[in-house]
Amino acid sequence: MIGKGQFRFSYFTPEYDATVAFYRDDLQLVVLESWDRSTDDRGTLFAAASGIIEVVLRSDTRPSAHRWDDRPPQGAFMVIEVPDVDQAYQRATERRLSIRQPLTTQPWGHRSFCLQEPNGLILYLFSEA
Repeated sequence: MIGKGQFRFSYFTPEYDATVAFYRDDLQLVVLESWDRSTDDRGTLFAAASGIIEVVLRSDTRPSAHRWDDRPPQGAFMVIEVPDVDQAYQRATERRLSIRQPLTTQPWGHRSFCLQEPNGLILYLFSEA
Protein backbone atom coordinates (compact mmCIF):
# COMPACT_ATOMS: atom_id res chain seq x y z
CA MET A 1 0.00 0.00 0.00
CA ILE A 2 1.18 3.50 -0.79
CA GLY A 3 1.32 5.60 2.33
CA LYS A 4 2.94 8.80 3.39
CA GLY A 5 5.73 10.13 1.28
CA GLN A 6 6.36 12.39 -1.61
CA PHE A 7 4.30 12.69 -4.80
CA ARG A 8 6.30 13.77 -7.81
CA PHE A 9 5.27 14.22 -11.45
CA SER A 10 8.50 13.78 -13.43
CA TYR A 11 9.21 14.07 -17.11
CA PHE A 12 12.04 14.51 -19.56
CA THR A 13 12.10 17.35 -22.06
CA PRO A 14 14.43 18.59 -24.80
CA GLU A 15 12.91 22.04 -24.04
CA TYR A 16 14.53 22.15 -20.61
CA ASP A 17 15.37 25.89 -20.36
CA ALA A 18 11.97 27.01 -21.68
CA THR A 19 10.18 24.57 -19.37
CA VAL A 20 12.10 25.70 -16.29
CA ALA A 21 11.45 29.35 -17.18
CA PHE A 22 7.73 28.58 -17.60
CA TYR A 23 7.33 27.00 -14.16
CA ARG A 24 9.74 29.35 -12.36
CA ASP A 25 9.02 32.70 -14.02
CA ASP A 26 5.56 32.42 -15.56
CA LEU A 27 3.83 30.34 -12.89
CA GLN A 28 6.18 31.48 -10.11
CA LEU A 29 6.48 28.00 -8.60
CA VAL A 30 9.14 27.68 -5.92
CA VAL A 31 12.33 25.89 -6.99
CA LEU A 32 13.03 23.21 -4.38
CA GLU A 33 16.19 21.88 -5.93
CA SER A 34 18.11 22.19 -9.15
CA TRP A 35 21.17 20.44 -10.53
CA ASP A 36 23.48 21.12 -13.44
CA ARG A 37 26.12 18.41 -13.28
CA SER A 38 26.96 18.62 -16.98
CA THR A 39 25.40 19.70 -20.27
CA ASP A 40 23.62 16.31 -20.33
CA ASP A 41 22.59 16.10 -16.66
CA ARG A 42 20.27 18.93 -15.60
CA GLY A 43 17.05 18.97 -13.65
CA THR A 44 14.81 21.10 -11.46
CA LEU A 45 12.20 20.30 -8.80
CA PHE A 46 9.28 22.70 -8.30
CA ALA A 47 6.81 22.87 -5.41
CA ALA A 48 3.28 22.61 -6.83
CA ALA A 49 0.51 22.61 -4.23
CA SER A 50 1.10 19.43 -2.18
CA GLY A 51 3.29 17.76 -4.82
CA ILE A 52 6.44 18.26 -6.83
CA ILE A 53 7.01 18.71 -10.54
CA GLU A 54 10.39 17.38 -11.69
CA VAL A 55 11.70 18.58 -15.04
CA VAL A 56 14.73 16.74 -16.40
CA LEU A 57 16.71 17.49 -19.55
CA ARG A 58 16.25 14.84 -22.21
CA SER A 59 19.63 14.63 -23.85
CA ASP A 60 20.06 13.34 -27.37
CA THR A 61 23.79 12.84 -26.85
CA ARG A 62 23.85 10.65 -23.75
CA PRO A 63 22.07 7.30 -23.64
CA SER A 64 19.60 6.94 -20.82
CA ALA A 65 20.57 4.70 -17.89
CA HIS A 66 16.94 4.16 -16.90
CA ARG A 67 13.95 2.39 -18.38
CA TRP A 68 11.52 5.30 -18.17
CA ASP A 69 9.67 6.63 -21.17
CA ASP A 70 11.56 9.56 -22.72
CA ARG A 71 8.71 10.70 -24.98
CA PRO A 72 7.03 14.07 -24.29
CA PRO A 73 4.04 13.89 -21.91
CA GLN A 74 1.01 12.46 -23.72
CA GLY A 75 -2.59 11.82 -22.75
CA ALA A 76 -2.20 13.47 -19.35
CA PHE A 77 -2.73 16.82 -17.70
CA MET A 78 -1.78 18.31 -14.35
CA VAL A 79 -4.26 19.76 -11.88
CA ILE A 80 -2.85 22.38 -9.52
CA GLU A 81 -4.80 24.16 -6.81
CA VAL A 82 -3.71 27.77 -6.40
CA PRO A 83 -4.66 30.23 -3.62
CA ASP A 84 -6.14 32.81 -6.03
CA VAL A 85 -7.02 31.55 -9.51
CA ASP A 86 -8.19 35.01 -10.64
CA GLN A 87 -4.74 36.41 -9.89
CA ALA A 88 -3.08 33.42 -11.60
CA TYR A 89 -5.26 33.95 -14.68
CA GLN A 90 -4.43 37.66 -14.79
CA ARG A 91 -0.71 36.87 -14.63
CA ALA A 92 -1.07 34.20 -17.35
CA THR A 93 -2.82 36.64 -19.68
CA GLU A 94 -0.32 39.42 -18.95
CA ARG A 95 2.54 37.02 -19.77
CA ARG A 96 0.68 35.89 -22.90
CA LEU A 97 0.77 32.24 -21.92
CA SER A 98 -1.07 29.72 -24.06
CA ILE A 99 -4.55 29.79 -22.48
CA ARG A 100 -6.56 26.74 -23.62
CA GLN A 101 -9.71 27.40 -21.59
CA PRO A 102 -10.59 30.84 -20.18
CA LEU A 103 -11.35 31.47 -16.54
CA THR A 104 -14.60 29.66 -15.76
CA THR A 105 -16.67 28.80 -12.71
CA GLN A 106 -17.30 25.06 -13.02
CA PRO A 107 -20.58 23.39 -11.93
CA TRP A 108 -18.64 21.24 -9.43
CA GLY A 109 -17.36 24.29 -7.55
CA HIS A 110 -13.96 25.04 -9.05
CA ARG A 111 -13.05 28.39 -10.54
CA SER A 112 -10.46 27.38 -13.11
CA PHE A 113 -8.62 27.86 -16.38
CA CYS A 114 -6.36 25.71 -18.52
CA LEU A 115 -3.09 26.59 -20.16
CA GLN A 116 -0.46 24.77 -22.15
CA GLU A 117 3.18 24.57 -21.11
CA PRO A 118 6.18 24.42 -23.51
CA ASN A 119 6.01 20.64 -23.99
CA GLY A 120 2.31 20.61 -24.84
CA LEU A 121 1.17 19.43 -21.41
CA ILE A 122 -2.13 20.99 -20.29
CA LEU A 123 -2.30 22.48 -16.80
CA TYR A 124 -5.66 22.93 -15.07
CA LEU A 125 -5.29 25.63 -12.40
CA PHE A 126 -8.13 26.08 -9.93
CA SER A 127 -9.36 27.49 -6.64
CA GLU A 128 -12.45 26.38 -4.78
CA ALA A 129 -15.27 28.76 -5.73
